[in-house]
Amino acid sequence: MTSADDALLGLFPLGIVLLPGEVVPLHIFEERYKRLVGERLDGGEFGIVLADDEGARECGCTARVAELLEELDDGRMNILVEGARRFRVVDLRTPEDAETEYLSGLVEYYEDDEPEAPEQLRAAVLQSFRKMLLLMDVESPREPVGEHPLSFRVASAVDFGAPLKQELLESVSEAHRLETLLAVMETLVPRLQLRKEREDAIRGNGKGY
Repeated sequence: MTSADDALLGLFPLGIVLLPGEVVPLHIFEERYKRLVGERLDGGEFGIVLADDEGARECGCTARVAELLEELDDGRMNILVEGARRFRVVDLRTPEDAETEYLSGLVEYYEDDEPEAPEQLRAAVLQSFRKMLLLMDVESPREPVGEHPLSFRVASAVDFGAPLKQELLESVSEAHRLETLLAVMETLVPRLQLRKEREDAIRGNGKGY
């Protein structure tokens, strides 16, 4: 589902994927992005899109400045941003001066076509999530809180890597996202269990076998 409020959005290509509701720190040092962020310190959004060897993706997530942590004398900033709305770039606008001006694009915002997921699937995801966190020595792991879909909350709590997060960002089905996360976590849990057993053995007798 796409919304009707298509708009021109300033874009920030990065090597990360921002999900709705996720809070991440950013260090802003390039002139064009100091300008992009500076114009939105008191409100407004800019778009973060994954950029890697394959280029910039069409789908991204808007970011709002949640907190200005530090502003240095030369204009560099350390900030916290929070993900808000998902969008798809329909018309990329390249600036005349790429050194001082940031990318922008006409975007369309989109939401889930299938926002609901079976309760049994949600429970299985949370069970695997808690098991994984326990194996990572997280005490008393709990369901990530927030107003956004469970899949985004889980994927924001653990570093699953940019390719997987991009797949989740682009999906318009909560059930599909949860199924994807469950499959990944069920693969990771045995590896984490083996690693923990080895660490316990090393602590126990000084040997890894």
